[in-house]
Amino acid sequence: MPYPLANLMVFVNTNRFQLDQPQYRNSVVVPLARPTDDTRDIAQAAARGLEAIFLAGYRYHKAGVMLLDLTADANRQLSLDETPQSEAERQRSQRLMTTLDKLNRELGRDAVRLGLPSQGNAWALRCQRHTPRYTTRWEELVSVKS
Repeated sequence: MPYPLANLMVFVNTNRFQLDQPQYRNSVVVPLARPTDDTRDIAQAAARGLEAIFLAGYRYHKAGVMLLDLTADANRQLSLDETPQSEAERQRSQRLMTTLDKLNRELGRDAVRLGLPSQGNAWALRCQRHTPRYTTRWEELVSVKS
């Protein structure tokens, strides 16, 4: 992620067309202590947001995370409680995320992932009717043979 973010929004929805099912939709904005591009911080904030709005007993149709307030890292505003240790931790985090990105570039997309299920398991995303992504995925580019 090239830009740190300061907030994220977590949302959940039931299927509004299933009128015989109980309906529920909610969202929450989770502020971060400081702008970050560390996947671990973002995942923890998303989990906190989901814990705040999740209610058992509903058949959820859609859930998601939206990244808000993206800022360029060069324009990052320092806080008053920044210490040399926190700056060293931030640099360590940047090196880790850079390494993950490099591994995924060299070994293939999603070769190294953080806390996500592997392909083909029971919890994997079902995408039978997704829109083609040939503008962003080479492997989905249409090929014509003559």
